[in-house]
Amino acid sequence: MPTNIPPAYPQARRVATQVSNLLKHTVNFNDPNIGSGVAFDESLPFGAFIISVTVEIVTAFNAGTSNALTIGTNPTNDNNIVASTDVNPAATGVTQVTRGLGRSLTAAGETPVFAKYAQSGTAATAGQAIVVIEYEGGWKS
Repeated sequence: MPTNIPPAYPQARRVATQVSNLLKHTVNFNDPNIGSGVAFDESLPFGAFIISVTVEIVTAFNAGTSNALTIGTNPTNDNNIVASTDVNPAATGVTQVTRGLGRSLTAAGETPVFAKYAQSGTAATAGQAIVVIEYEGGWKS
């Protein structure tokens, strides 16, 4: 395999012991391409078991009419881990999300994760969220 060709998505982190791992990503209101989805720095490994999903709104997103933050692995929507109604981006605080848990999202192979921020009305001038996905392993069985 040529080593000068970058992977299509960031490689997944695999730890051989049975410990939980974390994917952490900071989402800003003005990240390039945030309206169409921005990939996390790493992907979920094949067979990873998602244990928990936590979102902290550090700085409230302040678009004039609506603010929607979604996280997911499903292209176009990117909402099967955090849906637009799971978190209120216009208010600071921490939310435990119960969507996307288990192995179903990683059953087919390494899985890239995307963050998307949709806004309407007056354009946002602030907003930051930290997303932490805790997962175990990356096992084929």
